[in-house]
Amino acid sequence: MVFASVSSPLFWLPAVVISVVALGWAVAVAPWRQLLAKSYRQHAFWAAVLGLGLFWQLKVDIMQVMGLHPLLMMSVVMIFGCALGICVGALALLVGMLFHSEPWSMLALQFCLDVLVPGLVAAGVLNLIERLPFRNLFVYMLGGGFFGGMLTVQGMAAASWFYVWLLGPEPLLVIVSDHYYLTLLMMFPEGFMNGALMSTLTVLAPDLVKTYDDHQYLDDDHR
Repeated sequence: MVFASVSSPLFWLPAVVISVVALGWAVAVAPWRQLLAKSYRQHAFWAAVLGLGLFWQLKVDIMQVMGLHPLLMMSVVMIFGCALGICVGALALLVGMLFHSEPWSMLALQFCLDVLVPGLVAAGVLNLIERLPFRNLFVYMLGGGFFGGMLTVQGMAAASWFYVWLLGPEPLLVIVSDHYYLTLLMMFPEGFMNGALMSTLTVLAPDLVKTYDDHQYLDDDHR
């Protein structure tokens, strides 16, 4: 979710602090060595950064105050893992700045709502799937890609509403509350895009999907 610039530091400063801490953690724990070890992984990384940065330009502006766009963070986390996925999202925001210049303060809030929260929700969904007593390829592709993608939208929506309720001006809270239903309409398309993308990659290019393990999901001994 993208918000128009709000001048009050009380609104955007917490997001800046959270962004710095989260990015520092992601950069510190991301498996850079494994990424640099294979050229095809690097190509996928930069393709995801560029593709996501361009794809996020497809947004709907609401009263010139807020905007909604597809996330695809579920797929990014399934492909690269949580830490690298957050780094991909952060770089994609910088790519987006080439098309729409935004204050750094609001960019930090966008990072928190559109990258960090969906990324953590996606990691939680994958962790839940990992803890299931059975292994099934369709649970991974559809439970992760489709339903996980839907959950990332509501994670972003709930975090956006709570942040504005806690720190935002009253008129902005009214607008966010009145248009919350739009995030419900976003859930199925988001789930469909993530589910289709991850189903395709898992079947055709499983080596690109960091969180997929064919020994777990295809071996009879693990079912």
